[in-house]
Amino acid sequence: MKALNRPGAFLAVLMVAFLQAACQTSPPGPQSEAEQSGWGGSREELDPVQIDIGRQVAQRECASCHSIDAASVSPNLSAPPLREVLAMNDPEFLAYRFIDAMRVGHDEMPLFDFDVRSADALIAYIKSISGTS
Repeated sequence: MKALNRPGAFLAVLMVAFLQAACQTSPPGPQSEAEQSGWGGSREELDPVQIDIGRQVAQRECASCHSIDAASVSPNLSAPPLREVLAMNDPEFLAYRFIDAMRVGHDEMPLFDFDVRSADALIAYIKSISGTS
């Protein structure tokens, strides 16, 4: 406490407290790329163009095993419908696994190597058919 007896020390402590309070109440800064793409947990409305691209990715990469709509049964009965995938996986984690060409699910599943846009679009499409946004 002796430090507060020096000239200006009390003002310095007040200034630090003021700056900390100001930082806690300041408006959020610009969104990161992940937040803008929907991976940052934001609940923004899904982009119809992105959903359509994701549907095309799903048809090309997933439809041989998984149901890719909101109601049908998967062609491979051991493959869950895509509409249920987000209930089992965090969207951000799943997208990064797609991008990093990591195996998702079981050993019979192929490796995926999507770019960021394809993975993001596929996640948006899955959200659209699962009722998650």
